[in-house]
Amino acid sequence: MEDALSTDTDLVGHTETTTPSLPGIELAEALHHEQYPALVRFLLLNGASWAEAQDAAQDAFTQMCAPGLSLTHPRSWLRTVAWRFWVSQKLKPEDACAEIPEARTDLRWHTPAHAAELEDEERQVIALLLQLPAKQRAAMAWHLDGFTTEESARAMGTTQAAVRQNLARARAALKKGMRLEGRSKQERRTT
Repeated sequence: MEDALSTDTDLVGHTETTTPSLPGIELAEALHHEQYPALVRFLLLNGASWAEAQDAAQDAFTQMCAPGLSLTHPRSWLRTVAWRFWVSQKLKPEDACAEIPEARTDLRWHTPAHAAELEDEERQVIALLLQLPAKQRAAMAWHLDGFTTEESARAMGTTQAAVRQNLARARAALKKGMRLEGRSKQERRTT
């Protein structure tokens, strides 16, 4: 099983360009190895458990193989479909109009291998991410996956201004939680 939280791949900075529309099954085959771990990581940062994230990611790839499906933005499509699947699994039928489910704040979602590798600061950042309100957490997850505010807004069904505002609020909350407000980069490195 691949570790979806591998730090070997730099995800930030990879914006999705419009690609020639390819049949979904061909895209699924081409993208599975590269995008499955990133997709699971994206869902984990949104608050899914390890099992929920794997199920939702696999469901998105399965849906990508539907006959006649043709995509031009496959990375954002995968994340949107997987996120919707995860949300639908979290909501009971009577809660269909409810808000996005809140994340659990425990850190039991990572793999055993990754749990051994996490440093204290990483654990603290992840715990703080999971405590953010759902919209801030979602905006940060899209950002950490390398999507621009325009791509994030399109995928989240909101405006770029709302994404920027949620990112700013998330960053402020993370700085406050990490007690980094007002400290210079040099001070943070030495402590």
